[in-house]
Amino acid sequence: MRIRSITGLWLGRMTKWVLWALGRKGTSLPGLVAARVAPRLLEELLNQLSTCVIVTGTNGKTTTTAFLYAFLNDGEAWLTNRGGANLQQGLLAALLAKSDWWGRLQVKKAVLEVDEATLPKVTAKFHPQAIVVTNVLRDQLDRYGEVDLALRMLSEGTRYAGTALITNADDPLAMSLGLGRPELTYYYGMTGVVDTTARRTDVRDGAFCLICGRELEYAYFIYGQIGAYRCPEGHFERPQPTFAGRWERAGRRLVVCEAEPNTAEEFTVESPVRGVFNQYNLLAAASAARVLGVSPKALRRRVQNFAPPTGRFQVFPGAPERVLVLIKNPTGANGVLRALEDDAAAKAVCFVINDDDADGRDVSWLWDINLEEFIPCSRAAEWLCGGTRGLDMALRLAYAGIERTQIRVLDKLAQVAEVSADGVETVYILSTYTALHPLSDLLKEVANRG
Repeated sequence: MRIRSITGLWLGRMTKWVLWALGRKGTSLPGLVAARVAPRLLEELLNQLSTCVIVTGTNGKTTTTAFLYAFLNDGEAWLTNRGGANLQQGLLAALLAKSDWWGRLQVKKAVLEVDEATLPKVTAKFHPQAIVVTNVLRDQLDRYGEVDLALRMLSEGTRYAGTALITNADDPLAMSLGLGRPELTYYYGMTGVVDTTARRTDVRDGAFCLICGRELEYAYFIYGQIGAYRCPEGHFERPQPTFAGRWERAGRRLVVCEAEPNTAEEFTVESPVRGVFNQYNLLAAASAARVLGVSPKALRRRVQNFAPPTGRFQVFPGAPERVLVLIKNPTGANGVLRALEDDAAAKAVCFVINDDDADGRDVSWLWDINLEEFIPCSRAAEWLCGGTRGLDMALRLAYAGIERTQIRVLDKLAQVAEVSADGVETVYILSTYTALHPLSDLLKEVANRG
């Protein structure tokens, strides 16, 4: 390793130590400091890995990565960027934490969450063994633009033919990444989870043929543009998944049918997560683990080691119970709201909307959340809004039909963490990125005071 790389590594590790002493997590800053001094350090460390699986896509990366880490990390050391720091500095910080002072990685296997825009920069000089794609949905408009830009970045980042691609058969955009590369391409998708035509007002930016531009024909939708589709001109249709999942909601388990050339093996994995979108995350991780050779028996055992990442339906006990959930774009928010509908108990719903760089400065996506369909069946006794754009969210709720007297605006995050409402069992706190970790810390304090 070059002198410059060693210098950057030392500075990064010392930054990590200082942050640790101050009680900070240091998921990105050590990598940022190291990269400023040694721009090639990330590439040099990545190329020491013997096995690497990358998880990318718009929604569900952090949860899928956590599932896959639990499936793979059993008696054999793997490293991961569990904090969700998925830009280059976050990847470098995770690698620095597992290297010695001379730049030698002590752990040679990794499961890494990688941002869509970062993916082609990483795979240009480093080729992982496998890439998992969760979905391709419209995200932060001021950062990614429309979905065609995200798809272009993913296509560039997954084009290396020697890397196994595990992608979503039910999403026409994610599926398209496998077109023209039959070797080492595996599809996963759901069966038996059919949404009704009542949901056809959801945002469906990707529901058009990439070849002829015609609107795709759907037998059914699951959420967003995800479902059973075909091009009316016959250019493509939903492929038969290599790994077909069936979510048994009542039993809270995912049944996976694995199609081999001459056999079909079925196995069941207990699901520790809520919402159909999270079942996709579980299915994606299980599919990738099977591609890497993990047995169904091991999957069933190791899923018990799964701990939800921060803000992914993270539960804080109390009276009322508080549940913290990340939202960042309309399709993801709609999926969360649908999961809330499954809770038949009275609840309070609190939106915490920030507009920092990591959240996206453009909050026009709030108007694409399907609140009009959620509100009548929400069983929400109270609506609360906080964050730097809390007033914008309050206005959105008012336009969706909530009486202004039922909407409470909170000025500080501490108020959000301690919020309660009469007659409710659960307060669901739906938050954007930058408020997520501060809220998690505050909610832990409140729960510990009990």
